Amino acid sequence: MKDCYDIILKLVEGKDVLDIGSCSNQGGLLKPKKLFYKMKMAAKSIVGIDIEGDGKEIIKGNAEIIKLNKKFDMVIAGDVIEHLDNAGLFLDNMNRHLKKNGFLIIVTPNAKAIGYLPFKGNRYHTCWYCRYTLRHLIEKYGFVVRKEYIGLRRRENPIKDMLRHFLANNLLFICQKCE
Repeated sequence: MKDCYDIILKLVEGKDVLDIGSCSNQGGLLKPKKLFYKMKMAAKSIVGIDIEGDGKEIIKGNAEIIKLNKKFDMVIAGDVIEHLDNAGLFLDNMNRHLKKNGFLIIVTPNAKAIGYLPFKGNRYHTCWYCRYTLRHLIEKYGFVVRKEYIGLRRRENPIKDMLRHFLANNLLFICQKCE
C-alpha cells in the first residue's frame, strides 16, 4: 500500500516548492501541517500559503488570486481543491506560478468512494471530485495528468489507513504544466 507522504516527499526533494493549505486547525489551535515541516527538510526551498496563515512561516492568502514574485518547480495542494470557491481560477493561478514543465500535486477525497456513500458531506467543502471530474478539470486548465493514485495511506491511524486503501477514499494526482 503506497503512502501519500512518501510519494510527495520523494517528489519535492531538491525542488522549489509552493505548498497550498499549509495549516491545519487542531482543536482550535492553528499549526503548520506535519507534511509542511517534512517537505521543508527535503525541498530546496518552500513557501507555504494558507487562508489562515500566520504571516511568519506561512503566508496568509487566497490561493485562487495570490500573486507571488516567484516561480516554483512544484505546487502541492493537499486537501485544498475541495474547499475552493473557484477551482478553475486556482488552477490558472498555479499554472502562472509554475516554472516550465513544473508539477502540480493534488490530493482530495474521492467523491465516488464507497466509504463516502452514507456521508452527508462536509460543510467546508464547496465541491467533491471523482477521478474523472478531477482529470477533466485539470486538463481543461493546462495540465496533463502524469500519474494517478487512489486510496493511499496517510499515516494517521493504521485502521483508518487500511479502510482508506480498501474503500479508495482519496485521490492523488501528479500533473505537469503543458507548454
